[in-house]
Amino acid sequence: MRLHDWWGRLNAYLDENRTRPREYGVWDCWQLTGGGVFAMTGTDYRAQLPTYTTLEEGIAILEAQGGAVAMLTTMFGEVKHVSRAMRGDIVLSDLGDGPSAGICLGVETVTVSPGGMETVRTLEGSAAWTV
Repeated sequence: MRLHDWWGRLNAYLDENRTRPREYGVWDCWQLTGGGVFAMTGTDYRAQLPTYTTLEEGIAILEAQGGAVAMLTTMFGEVKHVSRAMRGDIVLSDLGDGPSAGICLGVETVTVSPGGMETVRTLEGSAAWTV
């Protein structure tokens, strides 16, 4: 359940991390998404997974969970079409180098790419989950 001031908390979290470079296990799509969910709800889903420091370790964790869709469905419940994503929901996109989780801001979803934080069109995502 989201905190009453979740939108302000999420925006503050995104603002303070806007210029961070991607670093696996520290600042990547899962760390952004998990941190965003923590800001909105007070629950840290990142603690449910092992730590990792490389792309290969992150992929191994995803594979052990059955893939990104399976992992996010286990944590957040039923998957829904991206056209039903609301602000604060999780959206899974593909930036060309595999699945990338992010937080829906409305028309755009924020995620982490090789260049750091960026936005992508929400409707170009492949799946979404309610937070």
